[in-house]
Amino acid sequence: MKSVFFLFTLLLILPFYLQAQEVAPIQLGNVWIYETDASLLRIEVVDSTVIIDSIQYFKVDLNYQNQKSRLIRLRADDFYVIKEDSAFPEPFNEKKYYKKNAQPGETWEIMIPGRPIFYTILGTVQTDIFDTTVTGKILKEDFGLEYWNYVWTEEFGKLSKKNMQGVIEYLLRACVINGFVYGDTNFTALSVNIAEPVFNYKLFDNYPNPFNPKTSIQYAVGSWQFVTLKVYDVLGNEVATLVNEEKLAGEYEVEFSAKGLPSGIYFYQLRAGNFVETKKMILLK
Repeated sequence: MKSVFFLFTLLLILPFYLQAQEVAPIQLGNVWIYETDASLLRIEVVDSTVIIDSIQYFKVDLNYQNQKSRLIRLRADDFYVIKEDSAFPEPFNEKKYYKKNAQPGETWEIMIPGRPIFYTILGTVQTDIFDTTVTGKILKEDFGLEYWNYVWTEEFGKLSKKNMQGVIEYLLRACVINGFVYGDTNFTALSVNIAEPVFNYKLFDNYPNPFNPKTSIQYAVGSWQFVTLKVYDVLGNEVATLVNEEKLAGEYEVEFSAKGLPSGIYFYQLRAGNFVETKKMILLK
């Protein structure tokens, strides 16, 4: 019964403290457009002159479920925070939601009435967005009985949010950051069921082939997965690990240098979730 009561209480509290205005980097005029399961979410930094208790805040507006404007700032300790109401128990009633330049393994926690929230940077992913290759930080927001995973970047802020069932709840589709426009900030198309960009799992033929001493290998990942790409000789001995990390859905390319290896046949193998594919290449010196 205690667990049921806590879950009910948590569901009442979450709408107040899981706010969509949690964005970065913060500058007047910055805009983010997210696609959600039912509509487009547009967030904009509209004011930089709000002073409360001698603290300067930025005001953000959004068009989402009648939510009011909120106040955010980047603190001297590198935490991005959002100003909550007077009932919020943290200092200055500020909720920490992301840490600038956070590294894998970093953790922090905050209190909501009656319950802590734990944050952990689980790791990083390399992804391409708006023709830019960026490093995403995987942030887990853990309430104990419920959690969310986010992908944050220093360049564009929050890219996506997944619930504990692995369903994407929103994705960044466009933004204006420090005066530069990325994506189509005027689009109005809506989707009922959002998803990551659609890619099939695939390992492409390396090019050139035969090669000496370098060749390029392209591959595609269909969803957020831990990916390995390894090279083996004809006896099955591993001679190189080219990829060994989590990747978002997308197409990628990596270079393999066979400098120091003898001429002959080699195999490269891609593993991503349940997907496994192996191809042959020839080193000809």
